[in-house]
Amino acid sequence: TWESGGNTVVTGSGVTLNEGTFANGEQAATLTVANLQQDTSYTCNTVSKTYTHSDSATVVVEMTTPYEFKAIKSDSALTVSCTCTGSRDLEITWTINGTTTSQNVEIGSYNAGKTGTIELTGVLYDTVLECSTVVDGSKTVSKTINLKVIKFTESLPGTKFVRLDEVITLSCSISWDDTRSLTASPTWQHNSSDVATGVENSNTASVYTSTLSLTVVWTSAGLYKCSFSVSGTDADGTLTLDSDDSEIIIQNIVAKERLVYAEKGTAASLQCTVVGEDGVTIKWSKDGTSLTGDTTSYNSTTDSLTGILTLTQLDSSDSGTYICESSASTNVKDNITLNVYETSGDSVHVLAGNPTTLTCRVSGISQAALIRWYDGNSIGITTDITGGDAAGFNSTSSTHSSTLSVAAAATAEYSCEVELSDHTKKQVSLNVHVFTLERGHVEVEAGSSATVTCRVLSSTTDTYSVTWQQGNTIIDSGSSGYATTSTGSEYMLSMDNLSTDSLFYCIVQSTQYPASSSGNTTVSASVYEIIGISTEVKVGSAATITCKTTGSEGGVSVTWESGGNTVATGSGITLNEGTFINGEQVATLTVANLQQDTSYTCNTVSKTYTHSDSATVVVKANVFEIIGISAEVKVGSVATITCKTTGSEGGVSVTWESGGNTVVTGSGVTLNEGTFANGEQAATLTVANLQQDTSYTCNTVSKTYTHSNPASVVVG
Repeated sequence: TWESGGNTVVTGSGVTLNEGTFANGEQAATLTVANLQQDTSYTCNTVSKTYTHSDSATVVVEMTTPYEFKAIKSDSALTVSCTCTGSRDLEITWTINGTTTSQNVEIGSYNAGKTGTIELTGVLYDTVLECSTVVDGSKTVSKTINLKVIKFTESLPGTKFVRLDEVITLSCSISWDDTRSLTASPTWQHNSSDVATGVENSNTASVYTSTLSLTVVWTSAGLYKCSFSVSGTDADGTLTLDSDDSEIIIQNIVAKERLVYAEKGTAASLQCTVVGEDGVTIKWSKDGTSLTGDTTSYNSTTDSLTGILTLTQLDSSDSGTYICESSASTNVKDNITLNVYETSGDSVHVLAGNPTTLTCRVSGISQAALIRWYDGNSIGITTDITGGDAAGFNSTSSTHSSTLSVAAAATAEYSCEVELSDHTKKQVSLNVHVFTLERGHVEVEAGSSATVTCRVLSSTTDTYSVTWQQGNTIIDSGSSGYATTSTGSEYMLSMDNLSTDSLFYCIVQSTQYPASSSGNTTVSASVYEIIGISTEVKVGSAATITCKTTGSEGGVSVTWESGGNTVATGSGITLNEGTFINGEQVATLTVANLQQDTSYTCNTVSKTYTHSDSATVVVKANVFEIIGISAEVKVGSVATITCKTTGSEGGVSVTWESGGNTVVTGSGVTLNEGTFANGEQAATLTVANLQQDTSYTCNTVSKTYTHSNPASVVVG
């Protein structure tokens, strides 16, 4: 017979009883429940059929477990127990997912009950456990436990070094088979206290995620934990899933200065201090490359929590971003921008009075700079030049420059002050030096050689490059017919054959101050014509020779020489330099009583350009003899008279006069000028029928020097 809860159980209402058949000393009675809804204990009462007055024997066997469903964290360890109670000492066996196992199984002693436990480690998947026992060799009593795995994911580092003011995010999530009826509630704790601020939760299907975001302050240090409370019919109550503790350690590394300026060629020290953790060192890198402390360039030391990087003999290549980093974490770092700058300015040496420009610049910086100009000790030429080309401030890449325009250059001292963004100030001295140009114009005879000069006058020692130019054409020693030379500060341009008035530019550029603008002046090379007018006169008569110039700019000075001696007025000689009018000047030399051929040299030098070469011409004063040979004949006969010259250079032109009238060939008169040979010439006049005494005048003029005075003789 069967009982449950003090009541007799009979067949019916889904319960079937079978007393079983006795064979070979054994009998197995069964009670079957068609639809078991809950744990139920039954008492089996037996009484001997053979000895009916015997006491009844009651066999009670019961298997109990703490739960039938259990939600557990993925990869967690778990110990599960199963207790068998009843009237007999029975063995308990375990199966995992239907496979019998003795691994990690412990069976306790029986004392009105026996408990078996199984230890599970690293449960990753849903698992079915069954504990069972066999009663009387045939009856199996068992209990099933379903382990439902919940995957728990956390992105919490074991130990995290963070810097002050850093924004960090901690995250954890759980997931399960979406057919299960579960709910989850996350909780964050910091040093065992709940955290509410900065928590964000999201639930998608069967994935529940919780994040904690915070901006690090000093009180943020400590232990953080993420927990999920999971509940529901598939959870066997409330399951608490805890993350491992994550320790947040705050370090702050602070650069003493994040922007450092250092002048090229000097040294710089970069300094960083770590706050919040002992026992660390500081590592340095530049533009992503680790600095190992090469003593030839760098000297890195660590003093307690302060690291100093020293750089010597700075060059522009040392500019860049330097990172100081805690040895505990690459996330704890600060950066320092080092600008290795260089200031410079361009002094100038220019032509006095010319406009000029001074330039002041600073290179090697990426930030704005102020550039101020000073004249002596005063500010006010241009002040606070911060930007814009109109203000004279130009920025290209890492170079800033400012210009100061000087309308008329004169010797002066200027300075510019460069102020960087950290208020570092640097003075740069600039000077304006000036030179003047002395021009050497020339005026020479056309067709002769000429040399013009350009002299640089300055109180400053300098060297110059000089370019000669005519129009748009550059002239140098390679130019045909020209040569350029220099002596000290005097520069010459020589030409072989100056045929016309010419204007040349002398362009002077300082070589010591290459930023200087060039200065130039014009130098003229003028030409004039000179002609000598010789004369040929009768011995003992007055003779005047002429030296005539045309095209001179302001006239010429005239001197005379003869036989290597200077000729002066006196002793029958008269000199007249003449007057310069409309580009012409006529100088004369007159000899009162010329007795013989004499050569004179007329020397002329420009009055305007007194250092010009002289132009000379040879002028001759020649003489010849003239005699008349008269005739006396019978009336009515032929008469011939002769006019003879000797000593003429090239013969004479002969004309005859009589009674104030010119005599020509015809009407019985025949004229013959004669032939010039060996310095002699005999001209004749023949009258075919001479009826009376007649006087004739023979007039002669030099054929070589046609403007000479005539020489006459009377012949009868």
